[in-house]
Amino acid sequence: MTSAPDLDFEVRWLPYQLNPVASEDPSSKTEMYMKKFGKTREQVQQMAQGMGEKFAAVGLPFRTEDGALVSNTYQAHRVLTAAYQSGGPAAQDKAVEVIFNGYFKEGRAPNDPAMLEAAAAAAGLDGKAVLADNSTASAELKRELDLGRQIVDSGVPHFVFKNEQGKSVQFSGAHPPAQFLQAFAEVTK
Repeated sequence: MTSAPDLDFEVRWLPYQLNPVASEDPSSKTEMYMKKFGKTREQVQQMAQGMGEKFAAVGLPFRTEDGALVSNTYQAHRVLTAAYQSGGPAAQDKAVEVIFNGYFKEGRAPNDPAMLEAAAAAAGLDGKAVLADNSTASAELKRELDLGRQIVDSGVPHFVFKNEQGKSVQFSGAHPPAQFLQAFAEVTK
């Protein structure tokens, strides 16, 4: 977005669960990938190194060593939806930063209560209250998850670029900045 300073952006993080039946109990990301992809520990470590390099190329942290955790993402998505409902895109961005840093850099489970409480607080919410009341943002989150299942067809991250007239471009996966600039140009034609 900094490469297109003449454009105005509103970023909206919509939820999508790659594994909606994942356990609430945190478990090893390495072991989950071994099982999911049928790979050895060494092969998963190589995958993680490749991901780490892609993240580093755009200035983002990514934990590559064993010890990183996975879990169900529902509660994280609920916090992000509550953040958006409360403070719009800016508040949601603050919450996303906390969750992404916790998950990708620190290796914390997506449902880590302390991380989610900090994410809610970063968005200006009472984190303890949001986590204690499972009804907070749940109805909207369900609608958003349904929408995500309609939009996303090939994985995450999934990007949708839409102009004020409704013209849109979308693609999935990690891509270099040039592809984003191409999408920006296409929707602004």
